[in-house]
Amino acid sequence: MAEDWLADVRKYVADADENVVSAIVKYLGIALRNRDSSLVSFSDTKETDRVRENFLKKKLGLTDDDATLDAAIAGVGERMKEDRTKNRVTVYYLLAQHFGLLTLFGGATGAAGAAGAAAGLAVGGLDGDSGKDDDSTSAVPLAAAGLAGASAIPAAAASPPAAPAAPAPSAASPQTVYSGGDGESEKGGGMGWLPWLLLLLVLAALLFFGLRYCSKQDAAVAPATDETAISETVAPTDTGTAPVAAIPEGAGVVAADREGKPMLTVYFDTGKSDVSNDLTTAASSVKAYLDSNPAATLAVSGYNDPTGNAAANAELSKNRAQSVKAALEKLGVAADKVVLEKPAEATTTGTDNSAARRVEVTVKG
Repeated sequence: MAEDWLADVRKYVADADENVVSAIVKYLGIALRNRDSSLVSFSDTKETDRVRENFLKKKLGLTDDDATLDAAIAGVGERMKEDRTKNRVTVYYLLAQHFGLLTLFGGATGAAGAAGAAAGLAVGGLDGDSGKDDDSTSAVPLAAAGLAGASAIPAAAASPPAAPAAPAPSAASPQTVYSGGDGESEKGGGMGWLPWLLLLLVLAALLFFGLRYCSKQDAAVAPATDETAISETVAPTDTGTAPVAAIPEGAGVVAADREGKPMLTVYFDTGKSDVSNDLTTAASSVKAYLDSNPAATLAVSGYNDPTGNAAANAELSKNRAQSVKAALEKLGVAADKVVLEKPAEATTTGTDNSAARRVEVTVKG
């Protein structure tokens, strides 16, 4: 994905340091190859929590309380609220500048850097979310920016925070990996072996799934509990007729038949588990089948797209499946007729992200 990261940063910092931008791009690594993981959703608390824990605390080495760090993140979000993209590179540049820590990425040091950050982040006007700690030195730029412009900030308030910053990692030190949206992965720069390792993993995965496909052995679908029922898989098993309706870009429901029985495919927005209102109408087919076949049950299986941290994606898939189960029960389907099941297949072949973000409801019996 081609992107002029420097130009985007300079929409907010006219004299942004090109070397710092390049270092942040290198630090983020493969996270910038995917559209979802290259952006920051300030409305998603899980996403902003990851920014605080992985970037501000672990990368920048900040020791301020969470309220102070959250206020800084909210300040960047407020400043970028008119920008639809909210590129992760720009967000991280503005946060590092605010705390006077552009030096970790090779930027200029001194009071001027922190003063520019304080002028850029006018957090003082946020509704009840300033999160300022009077004893935290890194909160000084926040207060100064909220009360006056850059020209009114004293040199003492604009100096870098007193909290010790963690030293920049060596070229061989791996950075923290985390996920966002449906997830994302963040890698530190300087790991020359990483592309080769990824290539080997891809080749191994292709070989494994190729052998599975050739063997044509269908694994049995095993029922599971709420804690273990949801798969980290990203693509459906081709076991029947494909839905006749087009796959929606975000949330929606498609009703179809599989092996002569009705089924539902519930699609979701990126990083969300809210069930579309379309389920109310689409569920009529499976409800009618259950009424005619008292011994039948509904199997609910959750999937996610392939981007990001596997554990976070599995949790999101579980939440989506549980949301569909609750919605079906609300529509009148008995609770003992809806069973969470883990999908049998785990393949990424031939499925785009919109199709992968789904829950399948199939008839058993």
